[in-house]
Amino acid sequence: MSSPEGGRIAAIVAGVMTALALAAALLLPPDLLLSAPSTDMTSEFVAWRAFLADALRSGHLPLWNPFTYGGQPFLTAFEPAVLYPLNLPFLFLPLAPGLNFSVLLHLIILGWGMERWAASRGLHPWAAALAGLAIPFTGAVFPHLYAGHLSNLCAMAWAPWIFLGLEAWTRGGGRRALLLASAAICLQILAGQVQYVFFTAVAAGTQAIVLAAFDREARGRALPSVLIAYAGAAALAAAQLLPGLTASVDVIRREKLEYVFAATFSFPPENLITALAPSFFGELQTPVYWGRFYFWEMSLFVGASGLLLMATALLMRNRNRRQANLDLLVAALLLVIALGVNIEPVFKLFYEFAPGFGHFRGWSKFIFPATLFLVLVIAAGADAVLRAQAPMRVPARIGALAGIAAIGTGALLIVRPDAIAGLVRMVAESHESYLPAQIFSQPDFVRLAGAHAGSSLMLAGAILLAAGTAISLTERWPPLRYLVPAILLLEILGFAERQVATARLSDAMSDMLHEFVAANAGDYRVLDLWRPNNGFLLGVPDLWGNNPAVLRRYAEFMTFSQGGDPDRATQYLPIRRIDPLLAILRFRYAFIPSNDGFQMLEADTAPLPRLLLVNEWLLRDGRDAVFSALRDPSFDPQRTALLESEPDPRPQSGAAGSAALVSASPDALSIEVDTAQPALLIITDLYDSDWHVEALPGSVQQSYRLMPADYVLRAVPLMAGHHRLQLVYSPARFSLGVGISLLAWTIWLLLLVLNRSASVPRRSAASA
Repeated sequence: MSSPEGGRIAAIVAGVMTALALAAALLLPPDLLLSAPSTDMTSEFVAWRAFLADALRSGHLPLWNPFTYGGQPFLTAFEPAVLYPLNLPFLFLPLAPGLNFSVLLHLIILGWGMERWAASRGLHPWAAALAGLAIPFTGAVFPHLYAGHLSNLCAMAWAPWIFLGLEAWTRGGGRRALLLASAAICLQILAGQVQYVFFTAVAAGTQAIVLAAFDREARGRALPSVLIAYAGAAALAAAQLLPGLTASVDVIRREKLEYVFAATFSFPPENLITALAPSFFGELQTPVYWGRFYFWEMSLFVGASGLLLMATALLMRNRNRRQANLDLLVAALLLVIALGVNIEPVFKLFYEFAPGFGHFRGWSKFIFPATLFLVLVIAAGADAVLRAQAPMRVPARIGALAGIAAIGTGALLIVRPDAIAGLVRMVAESHESYLPAQIFSQPDFVRLAGAHAGSSLMLAGAILLAAGTAISLTERWPPLRYLVPAILLLEILGFAERQVATARLSDAMSDMLHEFVAANAGDYRVLDLWRPNNGFLLGVPDLWGNNPAVLRRYAEFMTFSQGGDPDRATQYLPIRRIDPLLAILRFRYAFIPSNDGFQMLEADTAPLPRLLLVNEWLLRDGRDAVFSALRDPSFDPQRTALLESEPDPRPQSGAAGSAALVSASPDALSIEVDTAQPALLIITDLYDSDWHVEALPGSVQQSYRLMPADYVLRAVPLMAGHHRLQLVYSPARFSLGVGISLLAWTIWLLLLVLNRSASVPRRSAASA
């Protein structure tokens, strides 16, 4: 077990590194971002964090985002991480430094947790430190900086802390270990990336099953620890989970994914070679990655010297060998799952029968928890080298032989680069590479791919030779035992250096578009086909976006408007035409990227106003009947509303009146209406079941009903008279979730205090 002194030193180091990360974030140019241009950072997280910070500074908790998809849930979408406490620095940091600090902070938390987990195994302090320093720069983690995957990195950071707490309690630790695990799981949930929460939970369950099967000491506690910790975390995170899961029935991802869609982003078997030769299939910049899917999802890099240290751990006859075997078994099982549809019987079994698996794609992400366990095995190997517990002749020979084999294979590819043509052809025929298909048939490309793959293998071979040589010399010159971990650090830092890219804050929004919108003020929506998620930065709501929290009704309507099948609606929709139906959503301009900047198209059909009083209505039963009526040439949305149930009171013909918007915020609208006869108030904002209407003092009507109109809009039946009403967005079960979370955190803190008090020995009267 790790010593308290070691824990204090690790905490101090983590604190110093956090301070340095904050200083670095503030010293970088104020508009520079630690990600590549045109990635999720500039297409999602810049706008989301800006919107969140702006709302919080004004004392408002943002629940609804009116700027994307014509309007969508914000808090219940999970990924915006509205309740995540580590987003608080955005309140006082400028946007770009805040984003950079968030990235660096979570890498530190990830490394710190990994160091603590390794130290809890009783590993040599430098071996534990190696685990902490290595994990942020592995292939499963660091390339996500390039991709701008902020929520991924935030969720990854808490995984080692989860395993640390679960394992400590399983090994006979006290209540504090389970409290740590449940808090870490809660923070991972609040961090926003649901996929990593699910994949980490599966990994925790996998480890528990392995321990229950092969570790007599942990058998009785392994599975209960997972169940108790996750149940506790669900209570702690109830303010996010309850409304989020309730709202999920109204969004596009509520149902099981289609088999083909769920199968995408399975880890390719050939990419196992990236564990030691990360550039075998190219790189993020030059030469370009030509393997299947995205580099940042398909790199298993842990270092050639890391693999040698793994072999060392498995060969040494010491107290850590058995644990290393179990870790390797867990990692292997997770990698089998990561292969996804490439092992179709296993994939189909999980997809059909395992809860949750059919709701996620990107099973390659299982390489991240697998990498955690691989790094623990590497640390165990470093422990054996640093303690010089056994002769190192066998690991040294393995390093030499593997190095010679890698160098020889690499040299062959450099001399005969066309030898890789078969692999290139296989990748091309899979249609899972994002390079243009014609590139794969170019002889120059094949030769370049072969030569670069050969160079990557030769470098890995040279590193293996160097590490093997260092291991072989440790018995003669003991100080050289520190050289092997140093080689691994240099190797992974060299890998990380090649993945670094930067973007500018201005990449998130064109100044030209922003100036155009500012000069053409109005209450309308646009289609920005360049940055559809960034309506907040543009200053005007967008009709589309790119995230799974799009409302199902709206996705079906938009798919229908583009001539698609509403039953197959997803978050991905190519906008190919400006349909006149978009006028009911207040659509006015489309911005289409072009070689000269942007092409601007203005709608031919005048957009409807925000508020509209109508007295004619048609009852249509079901979505398809409503869509058919929308296409009827006689349908006029200015005069008639398509309803799915009877309005009460029923509008009367010839009704006239006025409606005015008194105030508006993302989550509430205050409206005043005067009408001489019963009428329908149409609000050209998206209908969602979590919006409701409240009567304000002075209103003739004491209660109101909100109902869908034209399938996607809001309608409120009104009696004759003066109305003062307010539309409020309140996610179902949010208040209940907040109450449960407050109670759970109170109990959590009480248990922590009681545990700390019980662990402090009382002074006896004799010693007083």
